[in-house]
Parts: sequence; C-alpha cells; structure tokens
Amino acid sequence: MMKSAQRIERVRVLIGFLQCVLLTALALLPGPAMAQDSALAIPAFRQADRVAVITIHEPIDRITAYSVKRRMDLAIEGGAQALVFDINTPGGEVPAVLEICSAIKASSVPNTVAWVNPQAYSGGAIIALACREIVMADEAKMGDALPIQISPTGVDVATQGELRKKQVPPVLAEVVDSARTRGWDEFIVQAIVIDKVELWWVEEIAPETGQPRRLAVNESEFRLLFPGQEPPRGPPAIVGASTEGISGLVPGSDPDTAPPVPESDTEFRPATPALQDLSPALSGETSAASAPDLDMLAAVSERPVLTAADSGKWRIVRYLTNGSGPIVMSKQELLDYGFGARAINSDEELRAFFGATEVVRIKPTISERIVKVLSNMWVRMLLIAIFLLALFIEMVSPGLVVPSGVAAVALILVMAPAWMLGLAGWWEMIAIFSGIALILIEIFVIPGFGVFGVSGLVLLFGGLVMAFVGASGSVFPSTPAGQADLTRSLVMVLLAMATAGGGMFAVVKYFDTLPVFKKLVLTATTDTDDSEIGLVEAMGGGDELGMLVGMTGRSSTPLRPSGKVEIESALYDAKSALGFIEPGTPVRVVGVQNWQIVVEVLDGEEREEA
Repeated sequence: MMKSAQRIERVRVLIGFLQCVLLTALALLPGPAMAQDSALAIPAFRQADRVAVITIHEPIDRITAYSVKRRMDLAIEGGAQALVFDINTPGGEVPAVLEICSAIKASSVPNTVAWVNPQAYSGGAIIALACREIVMADEAKMGDALPIQISPTGVDVATQGELRKKQVPPVLAEVVDSARTRGWDEFIVQAIVIDKVELWWVEEIAPETGQPRRLAVNESEFRLLFPGQEPPRGPPAIVGASTEGISGLVPGSDPDTAPPVPESDTEFRPATPALQDLSPALSGETSAASAPDLDMLAAVSERPVLTAADSGKWRIVRYLTNGSGPIVMSKQELLDYGFGARAINSDEELRAFFGATEVVRIKPTISERIVKVLSNMWVRMLLIAIFLLALFIEMVSPGLVVPSGVAAVALILVMAPAWMLGLAGWWEMIAIFSGIALILIEIFVIPGFGVFGVSGLVLLFGGLVMAFVGASGSVFPSTPAGQADLTRSLVMVLLAMATAGGGMFAVVKYFDTLPVFKKLVLTATTDTDDSEIGLVEAMGGGDELGMLVGMTGRSSTPLRPSGKVEIESALYDAKSALGFIEPGTPVRVVGVQNWQIVVEVLDGEEREEA
C-alpha cells in the first residue's frame, strides 16, 4: 500500500511540474494567449475586426455629402464594424455638413470615430462632434465653427443681425445634440460655434461616487457656486479663433443677466446671455424656414442645473475661454476637456485602437472628384462662357458642326453636378434648349428682333441661372442661403455672358485670320474665283452688304435656310427668304439681316435674263 501511495504522489508531483513548465512557456511565447489579453484591454463598444476609413480631405459641399454617404453605405454593406472619418478640412457648406452629421448618427454601425488628422475646422469640427469618439494626430486643431456667408459682395460673419438668427440655430442645435448624445461638455461645444461664450472650468469636490465631475460654467453659474468671489480672468486656457486679447467682460454680456433655469431636460441651455435671443428658435417657437431641424433638441441634457445650494461643492480649476471668438482646441486640449480618446498618427495605431484585423480606406471615386471640380463656380462660369461662345459661332456660321459639338459638351458638363446629386430637373435643360430654338427661329425664320428673340434670351438666361443654383442644393429661396445662391448664380452667369461677349468680339474681328477656324469655314469650289466673304467678316461691313441688294447670283451650297451664294465670283453667307434653295439655283438679294444677305429664288423670266 505504501509503495502504491508513493507512486501516486510522484505522479502528482510530475503533473504539477509539467503544468508549471507549460504555463511558463505560454507566458513567454507570443501567441493567441497574448492576443487575447490585448483584446481584453479594448472596450467592447470599441472593438472591431473590420474598420472602414472614410476620408474627408477637402472643403465640404453637397458633392462631399453625397460621396461620404455612398462610402458609408458601401462600408456597411461590406461588413464594416467601425467607421472612421479621417478629417482634414477647412469646413464647408452648412446643409452638407448637417447632412453628413445626420447620416453618422443614423448609421446602423454605432461605432463611429472622428480622426482629426490634422485639422477639423468649422464644418469638420461639427462632423467630428457627431461621432461617438474622437481621436487626433499630434498636430490636431479642431474648432472655429462660426457660420459665415460668402456672397459676391464679400464675407459676412454670423455674429449679429438676421444672418446670425437664421444660420446659427441649426448649427447650434446640431452640436448641442451631439454633446447630449455623445457626452461632450454642452457649453464648450457652444463656444466652438459662436463667440461671446465666456467660461470657467470647475471641478466637483469630494463627489459621492467615483471620479470627480468637471464642468464648464458661465459667469452667472460661477457666481452661484462661489458667492462673493470675483470671477478670475487672465490669459484663457483656450484661445478664440479671432481673439483680440480681450480681458474682462465680453462685449454684449451683462453679469447681472443670467439665462433662465430650464423647464425641461430637453430645453436649450444657452452658455451665455448673448445667446438668449436664439433660445426661441432653438425651442421650436419660430418657423421651420428660419430654424430647420429643431427636433434635434429632443435629446435629454444630463448637465446639472446649478443653484446656490451647490456653493462649496466645487473648486475653480482655470479660466477657460474669454469668448472673444469661437474656440479652437489642440490635441492636448481635446484630451484635457474630455473630447479626445487617444492620439493616433498612423493606420497601424488606428488598427491597435480597435484591435482590428482589417483597416480599409475608402476614398472618393474619380467620377466624384471630376464632378467636384465641375461644381466649382469658376469652372462652371468658364463652361457657360464656352457654351455661349461656341453657340454663337455655330449660329453665325451654320454647318461648321464642331462649335455645336463643343457647345453641347460644355452644357452637359455644366449640368453634370446637379444631375449627379439629383438637384436639377429636366426643366432647366428644356428651358435652355427652348431658348436656343426661339433664338434660331428669330434669326433664320422670322425677320427682326421681337417676341421670339426676347423670349429665347429669357429662357436661356433663366435656364442657365437655375442650373447654376441647382448644383448648390438650396431648397428655400427665401432663406439667406437660398438668396445668396441665387445672387451668386446671377452674378456668375452675367460674368460668363460678359466673358463670352469678349470672345464673340474677338471672333468677329479675327475669325477669318485664325488658321484653326479657317479650316472649319464652309467653302465651295468654283471655276471663277477663290474669294469668299464670310458671315463673320461681313459683320464688320454691313454697308458693303447693303450694296448687294437687287443683285443676282447663284446658290453655291444648299440654303436650309442658311448657306452660301456666289455673286460676281465672290461667295457670301446668305439665308433664304422663303423655303429651302438647292445648289446652283439663280437667286436675287432682297435684303440684309443679322450680317447676312437674304435671297429669294428668281422666277422663270428673270432666270432667262440672268
């Protein structure tokens, strides 16, 4: 029995020794056990095997919004478990920015991360706040989202007046909603969007549960928490984008005026009395046209309502911002004030952040890049000028074909951005073609310049203007954005017409001397003389054409209704007074119209005499 017991004991010792060796080997060697420990360090809400990176590396417009949403859908359909928005932008159009924010918040993939890499200004900051987490490069800058309006007369900043009341509320509502749903400080995000927000950073003393809460407070709340103590001021921790070194009270603020205590958890809480005039709009008391998307404030605020009973429970950390301008935060400030999750400087670091096995970048397509270039207002203006000039050359020299092809291509390129985004209907194209048709009828069919010509010009001009407006995506013409888009479109189309007018003058003056165009001119072979007086040349010599009235000749080309006739061994651009005229038909000059001679077919007796 003793020998049997000894044997059993030896086996147990041997098994224990082997277990120790095995555990030691697993601890020393990299492998699945290490990977599992690493994965456990990543929060479950963040961990993702497949990560899609969607770049936003350009000014934001409706093309960008279309592209971002398309790439989001593509990533989600491909099985992405996290969406990263790699942001490096100066900002852009407010409607496009809000469209992207809505798509992010409504995404079926809640694991959304903004990567400030390295700049997220204006609309880029608003998009970053819409994401669940924010990571940033070492040189990151984020903020300055004060709305501005660019018009032909200059740049208008939304710091006062109607522009402020109509442009600021939807942006303010968006960032406040992001703060409430993502956990950002509700007052600091307001300081990103608007000026005159003066804040102090305070910390809860001896909190009842865990980590002490930190909070940005305005002056009225400061005086409640620290009665009898003057708010400390000096160099702010976060500098405004347009700071002028203001110390003391911000212009327009009143220390004796405090924002009212909110009646509900969803009511807008202005960070400063200077924003009090926007509260009705943000509470839905104004029309949807002046303050759209106000239902975003349905999110519940978790910010505590501070009262005099909280005195002695908080301590001052620092003077945060003096409100001289919308704030811009660096990487360290994003970390200090609870916005930044971690510094990320490469795709490999991003992979480790998620514990991912795949990180795929989804960039805009070539077609989206082309459409973005075509949507630039100066490019569109140039294309409209080319369209008008090519159309003019085809009208004054019918049958060249090439100018009409150039005009058609230019018009398609003008309409392409609006068509791609679904912002332009067929009626703009119908208006443009109807205008061209009426102008042609006025020139070639009906003498003079009357109803058809004026109607054609109005339709052509209106179609071009509305095609220009369509690419910007304005929905409400009565809004400041809609009025600015319409004004900008009118100015750009007028500039295009002026540019085309200069080109038309050059064509009239030099057309026949340019080798490229001389090859395009329709010529007819005759046995008499090579001389030819084209329509463009004739535009400079109307008196000489008038001397041809009553003279006879022969059609050198078909007149349907325009073509060329030969008179005394010279070719002239001409058009038929009535019907089509076949080549070789005897004709008489009966008038001059629009730098062309007008001819009619000789009757039988006159033909014999001719």
